[in-house]
Amino acid sequence: MVTQEERVQPSQINGQLTSAQGVVEQAVGSVLPEALGSASWLESGAELQKQGQKEVEEAKAQKALGATMDSGVAKAKTAFGYLTSDQETQDQGNQESQKAQADYKQATSDKPFDIPVPSVEGMKGRLETVEGMIKGDQEKQMEGNLRVEKAAWKDGV
Repeated sequence: MVTQEERVQPSQINGQLTSAQGVVEQAVGSVLPEALGSASWLESGAELQKQGQKEVEEAKAQKALGATMDSGVAKAKTAFGYLTSDQETQDQGNQESQKAQADYKQATSDKPFDIPVPSVEGMKGRLETVEGMIKGDQEKQMEGNLRVEKAAWKDGV
């Protein structure tokens, strides 16, 4: 088993596995007689569970920080694309922003898998953008992107 000091990056999955291993050890310790070392099983299991939970929290915090930074860069890219009328840059910024927001929601959620649900305004903006792309109407596409970006700032997705 890899010790906490040897790990370079905290991992939610590894932390959850370590925590589960601790729960199993505690369960074994709770049914063993004292003569067979139940106290050490209970103690070891509690420590593993604590280490696993700590690693999960560290991984979440690290992922949330990275997502926040990615979101800021993506929003700047979107704004730059809007100011320069560069639709491709604006689209890339919007896509990167959406991914960063989904990553942030996952990192801050208590659920193992949290699927972000887009806001109504964000979906309307995405549809407007697609309509503009299909019709070749750059104005409509820019309006849709702007609507998506406003929804992202307001609603988070």
